[in-house]
Amino acid sequence: QLIPTTVATQPTEAATIPPETTEPPTTIPATTAPVVTAPLHSPFYIPGLDVEDVILYFNEICLDAEFVNSGDATVLQKWGDPIYYMIHGDATGEDLAVLEDFMTWLNGVEGFPGFVRAEAEYLTDLNIYFCTEQELLDRLGDKFYGTDGGVVFWYDGNDVIYDATICYRTDLVQEVRNSVILEEIYNGLGPVQDTWLREDSIVYAGYSIPQALTEIDQLILRLLYHPLMQCGMDAEECAAVIRQLYY
Repeated sequence: QLIPTTVATQPTEAATIPPETTEPPTTIPATTAPVVTAPLHSPFYIPGLDVEDVILYFNEICLDAEFVNSGDATVLQKWGDPIYYMIHGDATGEDLAVLEDFMTWLNGVEGFPGFVRAEAEYLTDLNIYFCTEQELLDRLGDKFYGTDGGVVFWYDGNDVIYDATICYRTDLVQEVRNSVILEEIYNGLGPVQDTWLREDSIVYAGYSIPQALTEIDQLILRLLYHPLMQCGMDAEECAAVIRQLYY
């Protein structure tokens, strides 16, 4: 006997369809590209200092020399490899601080090969002596008679400096020592000629005892060691690079 099966059914509900809307679709605003403004000047620029003045000053101190025994002093010379240095003699704490601050700054200059303290004398490229006046003359020669300090350096056939000796007299008051320390090591990097052009410069030819490099003194080293500046360049070639870098 078949027993009929009752299937319960549930009423179905129609799906609710939302009414059409007349509101406009949401608009996503377009992304605006940031405006990039080129700098007015290069990092070398000093306000109020014309490029022709920079070129004149650069040529004055970098493409000439007080004492030249051989070679052509009218072309650019600078160090090409890291400078391994050693300090000798009776340096005061302030003497060493002046040297260290200068070296630390210069080690951050683009293109400069770097100061590195030598671990042995035979590895040294730059010897720095704090000594008596007589010791200075014995090491550098009688042409330095009457000076507070001096530097001699040697460069090869490609005008690359590879060796130098600096002497500082220790019978000077500290303020004078500070100035002489900066002047001679500055000269030993390539800007070897003193100048009458700027009285505040560390390489002013008259008597002065500046305690720090001026902004343009620093600029000269930054230009000198820039990779575009090559040993052996003459004044015209150096001027072309300076006009390219300084604006």
